[in-house]
Order: sequence, then C-alpha cells, then structure tokens
Amino acid sequence: RVRKINININMVKAVSIFLILACGNLLAKNYSKEIDTIIAKDLMNKKVEMPMVASSFVFVRRAYLDIVGRIPTYKETISFLKRPDRAKLIEDLQNSQGYTENMFNFYADLLRIKRKLSNNVDGDTYISWVKDEIKNNTPYDQFISKILTAEGNIWNNPEVGYFLRDEGMLLDNVSNTFQAFAGMNINCAQCHDHPFDDWTQMDYYNMTAFFTQLNSRGDKENRKQFQRLKKEAEELDKSGKQKGAINRVGQFYRHGYQYTIVEDKNKQLKLPHDYKYRDGEPGEVVKAETALGDRVKEKRKREGLRNSFAIWLTSDSHPTFAANIVNRLWDRAFGFPLIDNLNEVALFDELKDSRNTRLTEYLVRVIKEVDYDIKKFNSILYNTKFYQAKIDTENKFKGPILRRMTSAQLWDSIVTLYQGDPDKWQPEDKKQEYINLFSSLESITAAEALKKWDQYGKIKGSYYNGAPKIKGQLVVRSSQIFEGKHSNFMREFGRSDRELIETGNEQPNITQILNLMNGNVTKALQDTNGYVAKQAKDLDRDQGMNVIFFSYIGRAPNDKERELFKEASFEDIVWVLINSHEFKLIN
Repeated sequence: RVRKINININMVKAVSIFLILACGNLLAKNYSKEIDTIIAKDLMNKKVEMPMVASSFVFVRRAYLDIVGRIPTYKETISFLKRPDRAKLIEDLQNSQGYTENMFNFYADLLRIKRKLSNNVDGDTYISWVKDEIKNNTPYDQFISKILTAEGNIWNNPEVGYFLRDEGMLLDNVSNTFQAFAGMNINCAQCHDHPFDDWTQMDYYNMTAFFTQLNSRGDKENRKQFQRLKKEAEELDKSGKQKGAINRVGQFYRHGYQYTIVEDKNKQLKLPHDYKYRDGEPGEVVKAETALGDRVKEKRKREGLRNSFAIWLTSDSHPTFAANIVNRLWDRAFGFPLIDNLNEVALFDELKDSRNTRLTEYLVRVIKEVDYDIKKFNSILYNTKFYQAKIDTENKFKGPILRRMTSAQLWDSIVTLYQGDPDKWQPEDKKQEYINLFSSLESITAAEALKKWDQYGKIKGSYYNGAPKIKGQLVVRSSQIFEGKHSNFMREFGRSDRELIETGNEQPNITQILNLMNGNVTKALQDTNGYVAKQAKDLDRDQGMNVIFFSYIGRAPNDKERELFKEASFEDIVWVLINSHEFKLIN
C-alpha cells in the first residue's frame, strides 16, 4: 500500500509539473499572440498589407544571430530544416551558453564594462558575476537593485564594480544610472536647469544625495595597515633587498584593498559654489528626495538611502523603468526602437511618442507581469509572428528591419566558421584565487605583500590560458575580448568603446571593406585547417559547396552560382562569400 501511495504521489507531482510548464508555455504564446494582434490592427487601420512569414532558411540564421550572437553551423542549420520547430529552437538557444555570452554584450554596453574598470580597479570578478546573473536569469529589477545597493570590495562582492567604474565621479555615475536604467538624459541638469526639459539643477542634486554616503575608499583599518606596510617597505628599500618596494607595495594595496564601498553617514552633498538659482544657496547641504514618481525623502537618521532609491527606481509605479528596458530589448530583437533614442525615452516623467503607443503600453505591462524575467520576455518577442516575418524593407512596421551584423555578431560568426563551437573555451573564474590572495592586511608583512603582488600579476595574466589563437590573435567570443589590441577588429566594425552608454554602431566604411578583402581574418578563414574547410574536404564538389554556402550565408548555391564557382578554389569561394552583403546582413 505504501509503495502504491508513493507511486501515485510521484504521478501527481509529474502531472503537476507538466501542467505548470504547459501553462507557462501557453502564457508566453498568449502574450506573443496579443502582440501580433495589436500590430495587425494597427496595420489594418493604416491599410498596410500584413507581414509574410519568413522561410525556415531565413529564420534559423536570424534566430542564431539574435539569440546566441552568431550564425549557425552547417550541421545546426540542416538539423533545424529537418525538424523546423521554431519554438523549440528558441527555447534551446536561450538555454545555451551562447545566450549568456550574447546577453553579456548587451549588459556590457549598458554598464560600460571593461576588464580595467578604472586605473587601479580590475573587473574580472565583475565580468564573471554579471555572466552568472544572466545564466541564473536573475530578474532584471533584482539585478539592478543588487548593483545599486552593493557594498564591500570587488573580490568578495563583484557587483560593486558598477560604482567603481566611475570611481571618484559620483555626479557622472548618477547621470549614467538614470540614462541606463530609466532612459532619462539628465546630464545637462548637473550644471544648470535643463534648457529643454523640466529637470532642474536642484532635482539633480536631490537625486544624487541618495548616493552621498557612498565611500569608495572607506576601509579605515586597511588604510591604517597600509601605513605600516609603507614603513616596512621603506626599510626593505634602504637595505637594498627589495628595490622599488614602496612603489610595489603601493600597487598591491591600490589594486587589492583601496577601493572598498562602505556607507559613511557623515558624508554630505553640497550645492556647488556657483549655484545661481533661488531654491538654494551655494554650499548648502542637499537632502535626498525624488523628483518624480513616488515621493521618497531622506529619513531623519539618513539610513538606507541607496536601498530607498533602488526600491523607488525599480518599482512598478516608476514612470520609465519598465519602458526603458522594453524599448532596449525590442530594438535588440527587431532592429528599431519603439521610442526613438534608446537613452532618452522620456521628457521628465512622460514617455515620448512611440511608433505604436498601444503596443508599448502592452509590453510595459507584460514585463511587469512576468516579473522582469528577461529570458521569458525575449522568448515572448521571438515567438511572435512579427519576429518570424520577412524583413520590412519599407519601414512600415511589418517585421524586423534589414540590419547589418553588429561587430560582436560578425566576430562571433567568424570564430564559429573557424572553429565550430565558439563557446568551447571559457575563461576560468578566478574569484576565489583573488579572495585568497587579498586576505586580511593585518596579517601580511611588506615582504609577503611583494610576493602577493607578483602572484597577482600571474593570476591576472592567466585569463586567456588555453584560449585558441591565429597568428597571435585570440579566436574567442567577443564577450571575452575587451580593450587592447585583440579588440581592434571589433572597434573597427563599430563596437562601443564603453566610455558612454550604447555608443556602438553598424555604419559601414572603407576601412571595413579593406579589412575583409585583405585582412588576417579573411586569410585565416581561407586556411584549409579551419572548421568549415575540414567539413567540406572529403565531400564531392556539389556537397562541399553546400557545406560552404550554408555555413556562410545559410543557403545552398543556386545553379548560376554552381556554374560560376565550378573551377574555383576553396579560398576563392570563401573570399567571395565573406565579402558579400548576404553574409554581413541579418535578413
């Protein structure tokens, strides 16, 4: 009897899980269907013809580029064409490492992430943390709350990297926060009342006051211990045992300990000395207060200021928080924003005009209803008939627009063509090694600090251990390449410099053309040791050409192309395809 009861309980559990999953999928489909209905009604009112469904050839390439940031391999394309289940492909791609890497590029441009966050702050642990948050599908509002309320050092609490990115520039950091997470450009109000908007300089300072207590160099005990280490280092210098000891100990301290986020209740924000408006006096202490949405003010004991701000910003009642991320994700999926200018969706607390106001309002409701689940929201967009339609060449809101690959998509596609699986190599997470290295300063002597400084250099330098290369050039995901010589190709093709928010572009230029015609990347792809070349090597001519064409442009060659290329070498075919518009465009 007990055994039968257990079996029945397990059956009930299994059925319940199935129903939950089925309801979740149904929910996503219903949202997608409603989006299509809103768009269809708008097109009917404008007497514009309905979108036409894209072919399976077009869809599979588009889905791979948008969801995992690269073109599919020949095998991946053929596998889908044999069983063209679009919803299943979207789900599989979203559950892959490629999704994490591709979404990281989105967040890296938004948060301006670099490996070197500032002069003495290294971002490796911050990078790993952001990727983990994406992989764990942390709800967007919780993700933003985590970085806005972060404390500690970057080794134990990597999310402090957001504030350390603008270390020593609090006013600029607040401006970036509003632009990135609220779609509000309040930068002008930093120095004067906004000339074209309702933002005043006092509003700016009231908002900034929520972050006044943030002290990025706040560990007093570490500063005390550093003075001890400096004296010891001076003795080592004088003895001749360790030349340059003072400088190296200083570097060890600055990179490992100096930048620690703590709350300092004694810190206050004051109006600038040249403040000229009637609502305040130069040098007057400013209190924290929101200028729009729910009114939140500084408490008498000045407790929890950043936490109050984070709750205010991410609340469902905030006028632009949800609309901002909706607009960015829509632009990412379809190639055009609903509200022009991704960094400025509102004038004060009013959203700017949308290309489809009803749709924008509905999507804002959707992202709140799915609790800011970015993966689910993206899935809803990708499962619409609108996303799966043929491209809209007339800009009539009939489907995704024709786009050129981003620099990241182009690079990751090239890596895929050369080695097959671009996600095979991953950098090791060195967080624990850094934590062990930068232990309590109280127990470290100057001599030990010098050894640890050398160890730090080795750990930092081992980031790309085992990474594949071609003639000294890293052949890894764009999400693993940051500033420096290895990023030159992507910078040339419009990658954001991540100094400002979302500054990347897909504009062509003559240098890009010359690079693809004569550059080392094209020469590497022409090498017969590459992934595509090896696949086509032992096949007959027709089948080999199928492999090459499918790999590069997602389709088989037509009869005219077969005739033109019947005597061409592998190198010549690759040169023509990689320089073709069909390769670079997302159809």
